[in-house]
Amino acid sequence: MIDTLHRPQSVLVIDDDPVVVDILRTVFDGDLRILVAHSGADGILIAVQENPDLILLDVRMPDMDGYETCARLKQMAETADIPVVFLTARIEQEDEYKGLDLGAIDYIAKPIIPPIVKLRIQNHLTLKRQRDQLANMSMIDGLTGIANRRRFDDHMDQELRRAIRSKAPFSLLLMDIDDFKAYNDSYGHQGGDDTLRNVAQEIRNHLRRPSDLVARYGGEEFAVVLPDTPMDAACMLAEKIRLGVEALAIPHKKARAADHVTVSIGVAISTIDEPLDKSQLIAAADAQLYKSKERGRNRVSRAA
Repeated sequence: MIDTLHRPQSVLVIDDDPVVVDILRTVFDGDLRILVAHSGADGILIAVQENPDLILLDVRMPDMDGYETCARLKQMAETADIPVVFLTARIEQEDEYKGLDLGAIDYIAKPIIPPIVKLRIQNHLTLKRQRDQLANMSMIDGLTGIANRRRFDDHMDQELRRAIRSKAPFSLLLMDIDDFKAYNDSYGHQGGDDTLRNVAQEIRNHLRRPSDLVARYGGEEFAVVLPDTPMDAACMLAEKIRLGVEALAIPHKKARAADHVTVSIGVAISTIDEPLDKSQLIAAADAQLYKSKERGRNRVSRAA
């Protein structure tokens, strides 16, 4: 999961005037990460790739003006929620209404007055941080502390679209704890909750990239989203997770695969040659999970 709460905040400046960029860099002097684009088209690409906390957008630019750029940003799921502040040398009531109607949150007048622009941007970034904190809380599973189903759906939608655009492979793991109902019957629901937490943490320990995500998909079922990951690499990770859960050595006297807690895992992939949409990819991974169960549990199965 991308951690937007602890990383340095970033501001994307889309402006064809290098003087404005230099002023902003001087004003913040390393306090913020300043990203720069000199055209609307380049700004949109950077916004998708970098997911900045705030966009400062010049109204008057050649080729694509600020209003059209803002409209396109607000139409794209990856950038729709990024706050946009217009930079303009002239604020007419009609122009202000147009920008706010497109989804901008504020206007800053040129020429820039450094102390004022610093305070206004800091205020907007504080509000953004607070919104991110609230959003993050709503996306976390209360029991295990990992992403919940809502976060999984949002992240998978976003990353799968990105994979299609970049023509990159996209892998998905679905797994569940073997014979978990029998575990609850034997050790009680408190024991079951403890095991869910331990297994969730073990899975999370194996993820290394910000774009990778583990989520609680259902009761005892987990999902791992792996953008830009080919099938062999996804299966290697799945096997490491399976072995890691085994190594926890959590006793399970009624398990059919072992005398301890194990997981069964299904792996599926969407590629440029065989693209799958979200529902197809989930169904493919679920089918492989079912095969792991059929074959005796505590194993990894992959789509051919």
